[in-house]
Amino acid sequence: MSSKSNQPNGGPDEALISYQQLRMFIGLLGLCLSLMLFLTTFLLNDQSPFKVSISHYYYSFGHIIFVGTLCIMGGLFGTYKGKRKYENLVSNLCGILAVLVAVFPTKYEGYGGSIYICLENYKGWFSYVHYASAGLLFAFFSVYCFAFFPKTDDKPETPEEILKKKRRDIYYRICGWGIILSILCIGIIAVLDISQDTVSSSIFLTYSTLIFETTSLFFFSTSWLLKSSSTWKIKVPFFR
Repeated sequence: MSSKSNQPNGGPDEALISYQQLRMFIGLLGLCLSLMLFLTTFLLNDQSPFKVSISHYYYSFGHIIFVGTLCIMGGLFGTYKGKRKYENLVSNLCGILAVLVAVFPTKYEGYGGSIYICLENYKGWFSYVHYASAGLLFAFFSVYCFAFFPKTDDKPETPEEILKKKRRDIYYRICGWGIILSILCIGIIAVLDISQDTVSSSIFLTYSTLIFETTSLFFFSTSWLLKSSSTWKIKVPFFR
């Protein structure tokens, strides 16, 4: 007797693959965002390819990539329903927050390099919406690592499957804490009363927000890629 998974018109396996591919696309976008922004500004001869934060690329030659990637991710999160309680709600919220981060840019203050777009009617409250949306977005990213990704549809039975799940769960927790610590570092440095002369004389302090946003995106994206890897043809070392 043939099963539904072998039917040419699709079935559970086909739906599963599409579901895993959706996770993979979300992970790839997060992983490539910082690199794409830097390469775009670098190749277009921006005076300063590195910005003080990822959000400041809104004003650069990478404007379309920044806004476009966040809007695409917003759409993917809206499509991603999840299989756990509240996962659908969290994914919808992530989709809305990603779009808000793109629509309401950060302040122009601190921007350096060539200017692609300049807002004449920038409102002060834009920055509050931007920071709040970005902070909540990364917070929800950690929720996936702690609450949703460690859970599986099928209980592992063989010793190999049990070991693989333990290793994956450890990495999900590492990613969750990595996201949280990255955002905390951004906040701590922001509230510290550091003089402008000290900041300008330190490369790390100047680009600290960019650095920790990139590490946060790395943990976010690799957790999604690992969660999607069960249908990959190549094996993931240590995890498969």
